[in-house]
Amino acid sequence: MSSLFTNKDAKKFFTTLTLALLLGVIIAQIIAYINAVQFKNEMIMHDYELAGYLSGEHPELASEIPSAFTADKFKNHFETGKTLLEQAGYKDSMRLHLIPRVNKFYQTNMATNFIFSVIMSLAILLAAFLFLRGHYQKIDRHNDDVNKIMSGEIAARLGDSGEGSLAKLAASINMMTASLHTHIEREKQNRIFLKDILTNVSHQLKTPLSALNMYTEIMKDENIDNKVIASFLSKSESELDRMQILIASLLKMAKLDAGIIEINKKDYILNDLIKQAADSFEIRLGKEGKTFEIKAGGRVSYACDKEWMLEALSNLIKNAVEHTRAGNRIEALIEETPLMVKITVRDDGAGIHPDDINYIFKRFYRSRFSQNKQGTGIGLTLAKSIIEMHGGFISVESAVEKGAIFTVHLPKLTEL
Repeated sequence: MSSLFTNKDAKKFFTTLTLALLLGVIIAQIIAYINAVQFKNEMIMHDYELAGYLSGEHPELASEIPSAFTADKFKNHFETGKTLLEQAGYKDSMRLHLIPRVNKFYQTNMATNFIFSVIMSLAILLAAFLFLRGHYQKIDRHNDDVNKIMSGEIAARLGDSGEGSLAKLAASINMMTASLHTHIEREKQNRIFLKDILTNVSHQLKTPLSALNMYTEIMKDENIDNKVIASFLSKSESELDRMQILIASLLKMAKLDAGIIEINKKDYILNDLIKQAADSFEIRLGKEGKTFEIKAGGRVSYACDKEWMLEALSNLIKNAVEHTRAGNRIEALIEETPLMVKITVRDDGAGIHPDDINYIFKRFYRSRFSQNKQGTGIGLTLAKSIIEMHGGFISVESAVEKGAIFTVHLPKLTEL
C-alpha cells in the first residue's frame, strides 16, 4: 500500500480526489445552512399567513394572536392542537403535495442536492478517468516497447524516469534487456569461435583419415598370403569408413547445436530427393537382398534445403536398412494436402521394442536389443533436428517383429 503513494501520478490523483471531497464537504455544509435559512423563511411565511387568517376571521382575537406564536409552548398545548387538527385531517401522514410550502421546499432542495451530487460524481469520475488514462497510456507505451524488444530490437528501451511501480518495472525490464543483449553478443562470438574450431577440426581429421584409407588400400593391393592380415585390413577399412561417417555426423550435429547452419530453401521435387537418398544404399540393398520402393500420387514439390533434407531422408532410410533382414521390404510414401506434406518410411523389419520407442531420437542411444546392429546412434537425432529446422516434426509407430513407420510431417503454409 505504501508503494502506491510513491507513484507521482497516484499521489496527484489522491491529492486531487481529497481536495474534491473536502470541497464537497464544505459545499454540503453551505447547502445545509442555506436549507435551514430557507426552511426558517418558509416557517415564518406560513406563520404570517396563519396570523393573517386568524386576524381576518376573528378580529376579536387580534391582540392575542402574536402571543400564540411567541409564547412558550407546553406538551398539553401540543396534544390539544394535535387532536384538534387531526380531526380536520391535518396530520403527519399527509402527502407532501397537500402542503404547498412543504412541497415547494422539498422540490427546491431535491433539485439542489441532485445537482450537487451530479457535479461531485462527475468531478470524481473525471479525476479517476484522467488518472487511469495516463496510467494505461504508459502501460501501452511499455507494451509497445516490450514488443519491439521481442521482435528483435534489442537496443529498444522502456522510457520511464518517473516514480512508482511502473517505473521500477520499466527499469527492471531495461536491465534485463541490457543483460540479454550482452549474452546474445557473447553467444554470437562463441558461435563464430565454435564455427572456426569445427572447420579446423574437420580439416585436421580428414587428412589423417584419408591417409589411413590410402595406406589400407595400398596394403590390400599387395599380394598378401596371410589370411589373418587380409582379414585385419578388411576390418580396418570397414572401421575407417565407419569412423569417417561418425566424424561427419558428429560435425553436422555440432553445427546444428551451435546454430551456425543457414537454411537455404528452394523448391525441390521430393520424389527425386528420396530417390537420390536411396541410391546411395543401392549396392547394400542388393547385396543384402532387400527391396526399396517409392510410392506417390504424383510429383510433390516442397521448399527445403536440399543438402540437409537429403541428410535427414538418408538417415531415415539408413535406419530402415540397418534394422531389416534379407528379403525385407522398405517403402517410402509421399502424401500431400493443402496444409502438409508427409513422407512415410515404412519397413517390415525387427521393429522397435516398447522400452526404446521413447528414446530412439536421443543422441548416442543404442538399444540393448540391437547391440549387434551397426550405427552411430545419432542418425535419427540428426534427422529430427533437420526436420524441426524446416518447421516440421517426425512421428514413429512400431511393434516388435512388425516393422517401423517413421513419418515426416512438413508444413506447407509456413506464413500462418
